[in-house]
Amino acid sequence: QDARSRLTQQHTNAQARAREIARWQFIHQYSCPAPLPFMILLPLLLALPPLGLRRPAPLARRCAPQVALVPRNRVACYGCGAELQADVAGSPGYMEPERYEMKRKRRQLRESLCDRCRRLSSGEILPAVVEGRLKRPSGAAVGEEGRGITTPEALRGVLLPLRERPALIALLVDLTDVAGTLLPRVRELVGGNPILLIGTKLDLLPRGTEPERVADWLSGAARKIGGVVDVHLVSSKSGDGLQAAARALLAERRGRDLFLLGAANVGKSAFLQSLLPLVSPATPRHLPLSASTPGTTLSLLPIDCFSGGSQLYDTPGVHLHHRMSARLLPAELAMTMPRGRMRPYTPREAAAEGTSFFWGGLARIDVVSAPPALRLTFCTGGSRLRLHECPTAEAAEAHAARAGIEWTPPQDAASAAELGELQLVRTARLRLTPCEQAADLAISGLGWVSVGCLPTLQQGALEATLAVWVPRGVEVFVRPPMPVGGLPTVGSEA
Repeated sequence: QDARSRLTQQHTNAQARAREIARWQFIHQYSCPAPLPFMILLPLLLALPPLGLRRPAPLARRCAPQVALVPRNRVACYGCGAELQADVAGSPGYMEPERYEMKRKRRQLRESLCDRCRRLSSGEILPAVVEGRLKRPSGAAVGEEGRGITTPEALRGVLLPLRERPALIALLVDLTDVAGTLLPRVRELVGGNPILLIGTKLDLLPRGTEPERVADWLSGAARKIGGVVDVHLVSSKSGDGLQAAARALLAERRGRDLFLLGAANVGKSAFLQSLLPLVSPATPRHLPLSASTPGTTLSLLPIDCFSGGSQLYDTPGVHLHHRMSARLLPAELAMTMPRGRMRPYTPREAAAEGTSFFWGGLARIDVVSAPPALRLTFCTGGSRLRLHECPTAEAAEAHAARAGIEWTPPQDAASAAELGELQLVRTARLRLTPCEQAADLAISGLGWVSVGCLPTLQQGALEATLAVWVPRGVEVFVRPPMPVGGLPTVGSEA
């Protein structure tokens, strides 16, 4: 035993001498010539870090795991990320006191869902975010049934630490609503971190769509964001594109945390559930809840699936005030949600001047002027949205009389009155080219109208003027045409 102790002491002394020699070598290598003798500068060199030696930190140190954003002792609902509690009913993370106490005694709180997530998992639509018509008058009780439990500002506050943290951002965009889910000011949330853009719900695009062309189009649409390292299209339902997206994420991560970011209801949780088996050998037993209600995730949800201490985070959806979903009630929201593959609809008759088209009672498109070859193709995932046509001169009266009754959504006449009259938001003057799509009129959160032109013998410049009316607060974008299948000019080119 004494011999072992002596050997240990000798080994320790040898290590100390080696460190001292390395320190002297470092000082000798980096000390700068000066008129003063080296021995006079030696105490200063030993006490202070040498000046002018600030080098970029090695990649391993720059990407080293940082302090966890979510404390490990925090007991949260695994479905939405809210901290579990039994004190305030209607608040995030609430559980019935009896159930909370039972789970606590059995040490099963970390494997439990809050009351709201349990109802969401059974198919109910329970809005979490107080926005649009869900805003309550001052002094109303928080957590009122069907009125939301948090605010967009509170959810954005959860994402602020991303700006100061080295990370890879997987920015998700709903391919059926690019105008309403692409975050143009995402840099305010993520700082200079690199972004890998992922288009979700590929399986919902019309038949005949070529993913490669859509990916190129999406790259152009995201050019104004800057710092986008790659673009991938995926379907969490069919699995298309997931392997390529997973390889790209692993290659670009480089030891950093990975954050899934996107607008509300863009499909982050569903993408996460499909991604985990491809990037982690052991998939966690309890995964974040995926539901059709916007605002399912209420806080950061960390998942330990990478070696080295870095984590994968599911994040709350960013709520954008200009989306149609911010103006609809839960029952109306269900009417506009995609239920299957999109089927673009082009009216058989030409869109003549002086004609108005209504998308349910939510949007109105007026044909102010147009050549006979003009064709409008309506693209939306809402299977219960019907197209109605009437003369523009009678459009205002027809909407007032039929919205919420024959033209739904809105769900009823009272809801239509609360939503208010449609406002003229955009007047687009477009130059047409035969056998081509000219542009898309994208209504945020609802769908888009693709404007095209059939072959024609008409001479001279071809132009069309269209006016778009939507509820107050909803935005309309004019963008390059999205190259999807089912458009009338595809057959014309052949």
